[in-house]
Amino acid sequence: MRAPTSFDSVVMAAVVSDLRPLVGSRIRRVFQSEPTDVAIELRGPRTPTTILLSAHPRWARIHLSPPVVRGEAGPFAQMVHARLEGARLAALEHRPFERSVTLRFESDRGPHDLVAEVMGRHSNLILVADGVIAGALKLIDRTRSSIREVLPGRILAPPPRDRPYPGEIGTQRLEALLSATAAPLAQALTAGVLGIGPVMARELSVRAGLDPDVPAARAGGAAALRRVIEDLVATVAAEDFNPVLYTVDSLPAGFAPFPFQHLQSLARVSVATMSEAVTAVTRQLAATLGLDEQRRAVGSALHAALRKTEHAATELKQALEESERGAALRAQGELLLAYASQIPPGSAQAMLPGFDGTPVAVTLDPALTPVENARKLFDRYARMRDARPELEARLAAVEDDRRYLESALVLAETASHVEDVAALRGELADEGYVPGRKARPAVSPKPRTFTLHSGAQVLVGRSNQDNDRVTFKVAGPDDLWFHARGVPGAHVVLRTGGRDPSEDEIAAAASTAAYFSAARESGHVAVDHTARRHVRRPRGSKPGFVIYERERTVHVVPRIPES
Repeated sequence: MRAPTSFDSVVMAAVVSDLRPLVGSRIRRVFQSEPTDVAIELRGPRTPTTILLSAHPRWARIHLSPPVVRGEAGPFAQMVHARLEGARLAALEHRPFERSVTLRFESDRGPHDLVAEVMGRHSNLILVADGVIAGALKLIDRTRSSIREVLPGRILAPPPRDRPYPGEIGTQRLEALLSATAAPLAQALTAGVLGIGPVMARELSVRAGLDPDVPAARAGGAAALRRVIEDLVATVAAEDFNPVLYTVDSLPAGFAPFPFQHLQSLARVSVATMSEAVTAVTRQLAATLGLDEQRRAVGSALHAALRKTEHAATELKQALEESERGAALRAQGELLLAYASQIPPGSAQAMLPGFDGTPVAVTLDPALTPVENARKLFDRYARMRDARPELEARLAAVEDDRRYLESALVLAETASHVEDVAALRGELADEGYVPGRKARPAVSPKPRTFTLHSGAQVLVGRSNQDNDRVTFKVAGPDDLWFHARGVPGAHVVLRTGGRDPSEDEIAAAASTAAYFSAARESGHVAVDHTARRHVRRPRGSKPGFVIYERERTVHVVPRIPES
């Protein structure tokens, strides 16, 4: 069950209620924070207040906002600033169940309307003077829409309307609407009634005692459904909202203008304003999207480095296999010396009896004597013999690289914050796997920390350098150290405070180590744990690589502990 993130017409009405106290305020400045967003800063009684208007195709919205960072101003934002700087917000106009709101301003250049239309990918911000379009964030000509043009100099026409408003549909008309379709009830409501989005349609169905997924023609209950629609109309008209913020894992995940009955199983908290809930969720969604993009970027770089490592390992293994032929070359040279007198001068090949009696074919350089050919074979054997230790050392280094990169890939995939990925990218730059260098922070970032119900702390490394820091700088010698057995993953430490941890604490820390490992999708994972004093990092090894002993192994389900 997903938390609602749709900025529908009822959420719009709740936000308009937040904005009403600002009527009479004057604009301090107008600027662009994102390519699709315009921020209007109003002079408040104590501190400036910001209204954010966004025509983002996915997160279009309007709401009160904390201060936002000024971005590069586009032509539309520059026009709004030039025309409305110092203007007074005279009124707000919003028709119930419409997804547009008009901010009316009085300025030295006459009255202006700033219209915010929140309609998914068709969202737009439009500046109107005396009913004529002065400009828009998205200019729409006839090639983009044959129904409604949005161009300077044109009269702003309202969006086309093809359905009745909730207050206009009676029981008989509602019954006829539902009986005419085999679509699920909630879907039929959304398609047949203006301003009722998918989430609100499910809520109305449940409040009417109906199943939102039953075909509308068989759902019945039109009278009950009409009553809950009337209640919704009255709530919107009276602006009687009780906004809530839904959370998942204690993070903002959804918002609603009042608690939804069909989402009772989701955790929620009441908030002072609808704007507060919308701000919290959209910031979290933006952070999540940014995190996903950065994860993909780092993951792509790591996969490319792993492919190079695998190619290098293949070549080195082939070279080692070739070096194993050195013994055969030496044996051929010895045979040539033993039978040199029996080989005719200028021979290109000699078939000689091997030391075990098996015939051995030896390829010769006809320009050389048998003894000279033997010396040539001994030279090749010596080069192969001398190269083998170097090849083995290079292969060991490549295998170290592979282990390091696989560990880094797991840390990237399990990163829960943009800062985690940034730290990992900086480490990869330090190690030469991605371009650039990281500026060393003045203070080392704190490890990911979970506090168990018992009060014990579980620490998790965010990068391989952080793994070293958690293990060797933060953890005490008596703390317990955890790592998923045989697979890449984060270093996890259970702070014991000098006492013996309980089995529940050990299980929780082990589950955390399993979650932050390459085996996190498995049903059960083997996790080793030992006292931190039994963990050491070999000299010259890459960050995060350790050797440990005196371990115990537990089998757990990967999960993050409940704090």
